[in-house]
Amino acid sequence: MTDATNRKAADQLHEIRQRINKLRDQEQELRRGFISGDLPLEGDAFTVIIDRKATERVDLALMRERLPEEVWRPFLISTPSTYVNLRRKQ
Repeated sequence: MTDATNRKAADQLHEIRQRINKLRDQEQELRRGFISGDLPLEGDAFTVIIDRKATERVDLALMRERLPEEVWRPFLISTPSTYVNLRRKQ
């Protein structure tokens, strides 16, 4: 799979990830502006809604430290993940 410039797929992936990172940076800048009130929430087609929610999670390291393994082990879930990473050639 190559594009019109005949870039190899690994190089295309790197370029796409760079573009995504720039977009994420732009998104974070906009988010900060909306949250701080520096940017108006109303657009021509969309309105920004700022929602705040509390989330709870289990501190697995602390739980392992304070509770015996037979207590927490039955509730531990392991899920496999596949990662695609890039490394610059030497």
